[in-house]
Amino acid sequence: MAEYADTALSLGVLAVAGSALLVRLVSLPLLLGAQQAVRERAAAVREGRTGPVRRSAATVGEPVAQLVGGVLLVVLLPALRGAVPGFDLLAEPLLWGQPYALAIEFRLPLDTARNLFLAGGVCLLALWLLLSFLTQRNLHAGGDPADGWAPPAVRVRVVALLAAGLLVGVVAPVGLALGALVWRLVALVASTRTRPRPQPRPTPSAAAPTPSAPPAHPVTYVPTRADAGADPGADAGVAGVTAAPQIACRPLHPDEPRSIAGYRLLGRIGAGGMGTVYLARREGAATQVALKTIHPELLDHAELLLRFEREVEVLSMVSGAYTARVLDAGVDAGRPYLAMELLDGRPLDVHLREQGPIGSPQALRALALALAVALSGVHRLGLVHRDLKPANIMLTTAGPRLLDFGIAALVDGTRLTRTGGGPGTLTYMAPEQFGDERVGTAADVWAWACCVVCAAHGTSPFSATSTGAVIRRIVDTGPEPAALAAVRALDPALAATVERALTPDPAARPADGAALVELLTAREGTEPPLPDPRAVRDQITRGWRTLAL
Repeated sequence: MAEYADTALSLGVLAVAGSALLVRLVSLPLLLGAQQAVRERAAAVREGRTGPVRRSAATVGEPVAQLVGGVLLVVLLPALRGAVPGFDLLAEPLLWGQPYALAIEFRLPLDTARNLFLAGGVCLLALWLLLSFLTQRNLHAGGDPADGWAPPAVRVRVVALLAAGLLVGVVAPVGLALGALVWRLVALVASTRTRPRPQPRPTPSAAAPTPSAPPAHPVTYVPTRADAGADPGADAGVAGVTAAPQIACRPLHPDEPRSIAGYRLLGRIGAGGMGTVYLARREGAATQVALKTIHPELLDHAELLLRFEREVEVLSMVSGAYTARVLDAGVDAGRPYLAMELLDGRPLDVHLREQGPIGSPQALRALALALAVALSGVHRLGLVHRDLKPANIMLTTAGPRLLDFGIAALVDGTRLTRTGGGPGTLTYMAPEQFGDERVGTAADVWAWACCVVCAAHGTSPFSATSTGAVIRRIVDTGPEPAALAAVRALDPALAATVERALTPDPAARPADGAALVELLTAREGTEPPLPDPRAVRDQITRGWRTLAL
């Protein structure tokens, strides 16, 4: 009798689980569409976009499919109870059912059967909650590890949904909970398998916020003068473009303009908390550019407008082989805009997330040297970048480019006064940025070292699980030893310069970008010579060719 009961129960479990899996696979397109919508909303929250987020039929169809499937199970389970072996227990409520059938068929005391039934129900419900949380974490993840997998508001919403599921699970039949568990397992697998993967070709970008998502279509490579053997630092022709490349990117939203200041907008490259970057072309010309403009809802925000104007001014001053250049700037119908050279490639943080740390010693040194050259040009003008981080380093086929000078300030402080907390990104900020000390070029040197370590290790040497832990590591305990070891394993000489650049005392670090270049090009046992720009550029080019973009 016990063997027959065990077989009947197994058949009932297989019938419910198999039916749930079949329906889930048939409705899989709805699940994938709904998950993509969640990812897009999560990206909009991370980037600070306040405009409408595209909705699809799957956003409504997926919860309807879940509701219909649940109702069918709730209706069918009591109807099959008693008529089909194995459904007696599946029709009982998950946590407060009466497992008489279990006690009778397996000849167990009623208290023992009730305890076993309750324990199984608790495990089933706990597993469902765990799979639900893991799925939501996969869909919303994408921010800085130190900031958690989602903003607080999103986490509160997810917890509320899990709490609602817990309440429903308390009164749900065992069969319904089993079917829901199968659905949730498929959802978790789908959320893992549909996470962003490396793109087969470079993605265009510009000196702007990190793109919200990879383009929907492949991107045609944008040639640069460096590919033709020209001097990347020369000012001949239009920066970064030799022809009118056909570039696919995200389509414009219905409420977005079709032209700005004589530039026809071809699509959206990316968006951030302050503005949007468009692929654009001057009317009557074939040259394509990256055109950045501020969000319309922020046009009345005086501080953000000032920051945008400062970015235009600073970028117009900075020029070099490893910084993006301004082609045009102005105000059109009250909206400021900035036209910049179009860069192929993607930001360093995206590269690390999709392909992992840089494993080539030559490429790592090329990255470090190129950033030092870019900083030397910035510092030579009396500027401090103050927000050097992987998201502001573009990896192009012609070499790294330093981006986003929106919070750069003159060293002497005459052009920008400090209002409130110092700008920057926490895990790349120098110790002096947390106090009242003057922030100078040594802060950029510190951030340079953090970026080099991040490129070799995958994360900043000061990453931690909380804001307080990050600050303690920066001002007290020091960088993560394993992160420094990753650089040392690839290039011991570079690691020595990095460790010197991470000295807490600003006066003990290399003074500026030029000092970094001298240290990186010096031969062992000799005084640092005045580096030859062409030799430095050749060294960067050779090393950069070893990196698979």
